[in-house]
Order: sequence, then structure tokens, then C-alpha cells
Amino acid sequence: MPERTRPVPSSLDDQSTMIAGIDRLLSPASIAMVGASSNEESIGGWVFANLARAFSGPLYPVHPRDSEIQGRPAFPSVTSLPEPVDLAVVVVPARSVPGVIEECGAKGVGGAVVITAGFAEFGAGGAALQDQITRTARASGLRLIGPNCIGFMNLFDGVMANFALPATEPLPPAGPVALVSQSGGFGSYICTKAFLAGLGLGWFVTTGNEADVNVTTVLRYLVEREETKVLMLFSETLRDPELFIDTACRAAELDKPIVVLKAGRSEVAAKAAISHTASLVGSAEVFDAVARQYGIFVVETMEEMLDLGMIFQDGRRVKDRRVAIMTTSGGAGVLLADACTKAGLTIPELPASEQEALLELMPEPFYGSTTNPVDTTAQVANVPGAYEKVMFALGASSSVDMFAGVTWAIPGEVNDAFVSYYQGTDKPVALTSTAWLEDLQRGGVPTYTDPQRAANALGAVARQSLRPFRPARPSDWTPDAARVARVRPLLAPPAGERAMLESAAKKVLAAYGIGITREELAGSAEEAVQAAAGIGGPVALKVMSYQLPHKTEAGALRLNVEPSSVGHEYQALVADVGRRAPSARIEGVLVQEMVPARMELSCGMRRDPTFGPVVTIGLGGVLIEILRETALLRPPFDLEQARSALCSLSGGRLVEGSRGLSETEQAAVAEVMVGVGLLALEFEQIAEVDVNPVRVAGGSALAADALIVLN
Repeated sequence: MPERTRPVPSSLDDQSTMIAGIDRLLSPASIAMVGASSNEESIGGWVFANLARAFSGPLYPVHPRDSEIQGRPAFPSVTSLPEPVDLAVVVVPARSVPGVIEECGAKGVGGAVVITAGFAEFGAGGAALQDQITRTARASGLRLIGPNCIGFMNLFDGVMANFALPATEPLPPAGPVALVSQSGGFGSYICTKAFLAGLGLGWFVTTGNEADVNVTTVLRYLVEREETKVLMLFSETLRDPELFIDTACRAAELDKPIVVLKAGRSEVAAKAAISHTASLVGSAEVFDAVARQYGIFVVETMEEMLDLGMIFQDGRRVKDRRVAIMTTSGGAGVLLADACTKAGLTIPELPASEQEALLELMPEPFYGSTTNPVDTTAQVANVPGAYEKVMFALGASSSVDMFAGVTWAIPGEVNDAFVSYYQGTDKPVALTSTAWLEDLQRGGVPTYTDPQRAANALGAVARQSLRPFRPARPSDWTPDAARVARVRPLLAPPAGERAMLESAAKKVLAAYGIGITREELAGSAEEAVQAAAGIGGPVALKVMSYQLPHKTEAGALRLNVEPSSVGHEYQALVADVGRRAPSARIEGVLVQEMVPARMELSCGMRRDPTFGPVVTIGLGGVLIEILRETALLRPPFDLEQARSALCSLSGGRLVEGSRGLSETEQAAVAEVMVGVGLLALEFEQIAEVDVNPVRVAGGSALAADALIVLN
């Protein structure tokens, strides 16, 4: 068994209490199995055989009747064990599990993995059993994985506490990739596919119903493990979003990619998740946005997850997005070039001197291309040593940062050259092959069966390497006490009202540095005339009523009113509202300046059931209902992150060219976004914020309308 590797201590880890005891559970020095069996075709026999073949520390089978299990002396109960073991693996009927967990707690066992099913996923009776074992475990400090899981694998410490892999199959060497899955069965499927693809798994952990330890707890533990370089997650729900974000921040600090395959994205799938592992599923759109914000790779398929795991496991990074492409087929080179471009990569033409050097390595006459993509044609493969020389020369070019090639899954000189080049360079390599080839897998070469998959993998390396900023930890943010004290009195609508008046909402926004229009609340036609005179120029008149949060439908709005018409329009406006919404109580009429706009945007905030406040930015005015394109950020975030989200809208076209937003305007919109986010953080009683439109022109961004809804 390899030397044990403990987590790297981190002064940045303020979540230590959240993962206390996980080390004894997942990296045990001693193990007991309750429900061990001599029948290796049963689950109890299968799991114990797996444990026995890999674990070199003390291993105790527990069985109430048998004195020997698979050649090892057995013990009748946990309390009869000669020592308080680090890990207890539990495979007994569900009704017996509470008693076993109570014995484990009394004995001082560090943690337990409960493989048994029949708990919360099974209805009210099972949920009661699960609550019982959860309370018992927490009372004793014992950490618990499961129930209803398939167990876990820690190849670094020789812990095969699972029935995912048959005990008769040889164990692969421990690798730098960790796979965490809420689902046991499908997690086992991914694990098997990973080994077949040549992925170096060192960890595989399933969490099942997550009565105590959840997928995020495991990720937070594994991200600190020195031997773990890549983390892959298959999840149906996240029970600890704050810890998830903290883990993402820590992974970014350590440059360890996290790749997530999220299930339960549709309503039908969400219902299935409830019956599978008693999971509640949040918004997929918000999850994707939060993942992007914190540098997590969200994939749509299992194959894409494995593809990224394969390209990331060697830890290679780049300084630019330039790809060298080498094929023996011009058509394949064109297809791979298209795929790389789609993945956000560039294919630079090689300098003339490098092309000449490549040409000297080609046989004559030569009918291919040396520009990039380099098309060697099949004739080069027939000249001994030529293919390898071209590959090394192209791969060594200072004009490229990564290498992509195409091959056939046939042992021989060509694929030997790929292995030789890959092992001799520090540049990322992605090879497109007709199939997986043992020689390539043994050599560690990341291999894909489609050009787009190879290109996407290289694109992911570029994104991981070239992030413009590292995400800030939410725990680093602290509220502004003075600002909170100033704003709290403003959040006081009459009893029973949830939506604030626009005039009051804008005062709140102004306290957070958000530009608002010049305006004044008038209680009579005379006051409206005076307010308009003070503002100057055309104005808007808006009826303020708690019963009319949306004014257009009730005719409670007049735009572009000239100063000479303000008194008349005021009276007509009040009369119209009285006829169309007789139950509405008018609190006054807002006299507001008309501001120009080259562009109208919308900024809002909603609270997601999983991640809490989420700020949205998108096109405003009538376009918000037509296009429905928004970018989302979870506060806190800074101005740079806000600008990046804004620039992602419409493929970047909002900020491109003479008609796009200027640098100053981008900064002004970003300030609106940051302000809305801080408001949501400092006042949890705010359920919604809607600033629409934000009118952008002349370097400024002003809130022309605003709605704040309280819980």
C-alpha cells in the first residue's frame, strides 16, 4: 500500500468544522465490516472480498453467528471489536442499521458507510429510520456516508469499501482524478467507463441519500488532497451550496479543475430524483451560471465529463489558445480546424521558416500542406521515421501552445510517434482516433473518437489556464453597517404591502451607488408643475400606488410631457387611473426627467431556493419579453465580473463596434449590477428587485424604473 497522504493544511480553509472527521472515514487506518459474508456472490461477501484484497491495515468482519469470514476471525458485534476502528462498512437490513450506528458511536468509530437501501427514498417509514441514524451519528460525532449508496474507493490507501468493481478484477494504479457521485449505480457506470477510457481514477465516492456527508463535503475534503488534481462530480442536488462555492474557490486557488454533470435539469427528472435519493433539485439555469462564475466546468454528457477528466489529468496548462493540427488527411485537418475554432481556439499559420523546415522533412514529391493544419498525406507515414520527425518539429514550434492530431487505432510507428511526442513535451495533446488503443492509453495520450470532442477538451484547458480573474470567496464579504442603518428605514411600506413604491425603491438603489433619474413626488397638480420646472425639459408622470406595481396596464403613466402641459396631464392621469383601477389608492404622482437612451437594459434579482440571491442583466424595455437573454451572477461579485457577464450577452455584440456600449457605459452598468447584488446580501427580506429599464447613453446608466418586493 502506498504511503498515506493526508490533506494539505490550509489557513484559507474556514470550513474545517464542516469536514471534521472525514479523514478517518475516507482514509482509514482500520476497518470493520458489519454484515460481512463468506458468500462472495452476496453484497456482504462481495464488499468484504474487495476490502480484503486491497487493505493492508486491521480488517475485522462482524457477524452475529459466524466465527470466521473468508478466512478471517469474525466478531459478533461492533462493541466486541478489539479497537475503535476508523471506518465501519455497514451492509445489514435497514431495520438493523440504527442499532449498528448506535454501537459504532458508543465504540468511538470514526465514520460509517451505510450501503443498505430502504430509507428516505422508500417512503415515510424509511425516512424515519434515516432520521434516527442521522441523530445517533451526530450525537456521537460519527460521520456517515449513505445510506442507499454503493460505497467508495480510495486506491491510495487501498480502501475498496464498495461493490462497484468485482473483487476478481485487478485494481488499476491510483491516479490523480477523483469521481464523486450521489448516485451509486450510475456512478459505478461512470467509474467503469473511466477505467476503459484510460482515466486515472484514484478516488470514487458515492453518497446516496446523504443523511450526513454529501457530495460537497467530499469534494471539499478531496480538493485538499495533494494527490488529487481533477475533481469530477455527478449530482442530483446540492445540499450545501455555500460549501460548494467555497470548494470552487479553493479549487481555483490550487488550479484543480472541477467538472460537474448535473442531473435533474427538467421537471420530470427532478421528480425522478426525489424518488431515487430523496433529493430536491434547484434551478438548472442558476446552477450553470454559478458554476461559470466560480470556474466550474458544467458538462451535458457523461462522455464530455470523461473527456475533460482525461485532458486535465496530466496537469498541463497553456499561455495562449494556439493549436497545431497534424493529419494525414486534408479533410480531417479541415474538420479539426473547424472544431477548434468553435471551441474558441486559434490555428495560426506557421512562419515561413518553420514551413520550410517541415518541407525538408517531407518525401518528394510532396502534395500536402505545411501551413497549419499540416497535411502530411499518407505518403509520409510510409517513410520510416518521417512522421515522428514532422510531429516533433511541428510540436516544438513556438507559434503554438497545444497539439491536435488524427490517427487510426492500429499499433505501429505512427502511434508510437504520438506516444513518444506526448511523453516528451509539456504541451497539451489531444488525439482523434478511430478507437481507443491500448498503446496510446498505456502511454497516457488523451484520445478521443471525434474531432469536436478533442477540440472541446483543448478548449477547456485554455479556459482553465487563461481565466482573467480568480473568484472571490463569499465569506470574505462583510456588510456595510452604516449603509444598512441608512437604508433600513426606507424598507418600510404600510402593513400588508410587499411591493415598494418606485419612488422609495429608487432611494434605496441610490444608497447603493446606482444612478437614478432626477425626480420628485407630487401630491397635487401645482406641486407637479413646480417639480417639472425644477427638472426642466419633458418629463414623465407616474402614479404611485401600492396597488399598481406595474403602471402601464392601468394607464398610470404619461411620457414626454412638456412643462406647459404638466398640470393638465396630471389631472387627466389621476382621472384615468380612477376609472381603470378604482380600488387603487394613489400615494402621489412621480415627476421624472426623461433621459435619452442608446440602449435599454434590465437588471434584477431573484432568490434561488439553492443558491439564494442571483442578479440578472439583460436587454430591457419590451425586448426583455421577446429575447429573454440574460446573464446571471451570484453576489458578492466585483465590477470586473459584472462587466464580463455583461459582455457575454448576445455573443459580445452589446459591446462591439461604434454602436456598442463604451467602456464608461459598461462600467456604469456594472455598478448597477454590483449595487443590486449588495442590496440583496444586506437585506434578506428583499425577495425581488427589478430595475427596468436601465437607460444607457452618454457614458451613464440610469435606473428609469424600479420595483422592490419584500418577503
